[in-house]
Amino acid sequence: MDRKEIEYVLTIAQEKTLSKAADRLFVSQPALSRFLQKLEGEIGLPLFERRKRQLIPTFAGEMYLNTARKVLQLQQSLELELQQLQEVTFSKLSIGITPGRGHTVLPRILPEFQKNFPDSKLDIHEDNVENLERSLMDGSIDVAFFTLANKAMLSQAHFSYERISPEEIVLCTPKHGRYDLLGKDVPGRSYPWIDLTQLEKESFILLKKTMRLGQLASDILERNGLYPKIVEMSTIDTALCLVAQEYGVAFASSFRIEEHETSGRINVFSFGEQPEVWDFVAAYRNDYKLPQSARFLISLLTTLY
Repeated sequence: MDRKEIEYVLTIAQEKTLSKAADRLFVSQPALSRFLQKLEGEIGLPLFERRKRQLIPTFAGEMYLNTARKVLQLQQSLELELQQLQEVTFSKLSIGITPGRGHTVLPRILPEFQKNFPDSKLDIHEDNVENLERSLMDGSIDVAFFTLANKAMLSQAHFSYERISPEEIVLCTPKHGRYDLLGKDVPGRSYPWIDLTQLEKESFILLKKTMRLGQLASDILERNGLYPKIVEMSTIDTALCLVAQEYGVAFASSFRIEEHETSGRINVFSFGEQPEVWDFVAAYRNDYKLPQSARFLISLLTTLY
């Protein structure tokens, strides 16, 4: 009982005539008739009987069909399991992530990923969000991990995304008494609240506008009518180190901010009428089917929050 034999007999049972079954199977009617005669001869029993110009399964035919369906299901299940095993063992995954985020999360998740997918090839591309989105579109990378302040931007680009965690945008200042005096305890805020307008004379250390945090920080200042002295940097780590040296203040993501190397030398504040929040997401093309390796990587990232 091979797959071709099962397919032929199931199609005859469904179509109820040899002519319709032959058309569906793309074979000639005489060839299909010879196949059925040969099979019934090997079994020693008729599988179908003619009733009102239709082929109806006999009792032996019903037994054959029931077993054939089970065999087909087992074959399909085996093929799926083998495909999944091959995917787990030999998959190749290309991911993109922003440099600042990669510095924070990759050392925490890659050892566990390698342990579970030892034979998988993982290509990692670190770049800004704009370039990561381009790489997703042209297929250079399979999955990208970045922050998303406006969900519409992603849907318009024909991407799908999975939200890993929301993050608050916070203001970081030097650990200095005068900033402590500006902070207020506000219900519902994770950090002391500060009025940005009281910091207009400060130097703001922003990331470059090619980076999502740099774009968002510029927008926050403009919305609050602030036009302070601005110093641009390429990484959030450099910006926070400068804050710790009392060079200025900076916006940052709340993600593990308490664990940053400068945490003992900076203050962290909430601001604004409502918390400023963006989402950290896994993004991929709508036509891309996530392999198990990518799904596992996303689950590892989720455990960090």
